[in-house]
Amino acid sequence: MTKLHPHTKILLLAIVSCLVILLDSPIALLVCFLVSLCFQASIPPSWRQIRLLILFVGLGTWGLIYSQGIFYNQFPRTVIFTLIHKDVPVIGELTGGIHLYREGLFHGAVQSLRFNTMLTISCFIIWTTQPRDLLLALVKLRVPYSLAFMVTTGLRYIPLIGSEAQTVIRSQRLRGFRYLRLNLFHTISGILNSLRPILTNNIRRATHLSEAVESRAFSPDATHRTSLRELKTRQGDVILITLSLICLLGVIGLKGVYFLYANGLYYASWLRGAYTFAREVL
Repeated sequence: MTKLHPHTKILLLAIVSCLVILLDSPIALLVCFLVSLCFQASIPPSWRQIRLLILFVGLGTWGLIYSQGIFYNQFPRTVIFTLIHKDVPVIGELTGGIHLYREGLFHGAVQSLRFNTMLTISCFIIWTTQPRDLLLALVKLRVPYSLAFMVTTGLRYIPLIGSEAQTVIRSQRLRGFRYLRLNLFHTISGILNSLRPILTNNIRRATHLSEAVESRAFSPDATHRTSLRELKTRQGDVILITLSLICLLGVIGLKGVYFLYANGLYYASWLRGAYTFAREVL
């Protein structure tokens, strides 16, 4: 999977983004998430990448499930337990009580599958594609060069910001500072002191980058550009994109047929299997 053409990875990301929007069934969304994990496992990722992915997936899942469990506003809904009773002064009177709903937890779990699928596929693309290859692929897909350059530059800055943040945090710990303290103002001031050198270094690096780009006569309006590397499409890329497009078109077709049936616009007895499949699986 690491040898996939950058065009293929970008198109795969677009197809997956359409699928996670069209699909409603938890089973179908779980299949999409497992497929994205298979792509990630084919790298294979390093232990650091695995830890980052687990952290992002865990935080995203917990946040979506917990937030949807509390703020779910559809009916019917079943209260599991009450966080703040409606008789509590001020907050309870304003909100009518804050509860945790069973249907909200289920809805949050479904939404987390969508989020985690896109997150996993995006990490796979970023971790297996060189920024220069991604730039060439975006330009070949008729993306404006200035926008493609901004995207690839931003992606290249992400690991640099992470390493700088680790350096600043480590230096503060060596000086005896602890982030988790009972004194909230002390904690906030420590975080602000950590952000200041990180922001300063990024401004300095952005200034050097702009000077380097200008010194090389960069122009976003230039029409003729050449590259030392040429990206070649393999047979595996064609097969993967073809299968993905067939899957996407199949889902769109089944969803469209079921929509016509559910709204009483069109019904055919020979499509009963398609109606059942779209309702139960998709």
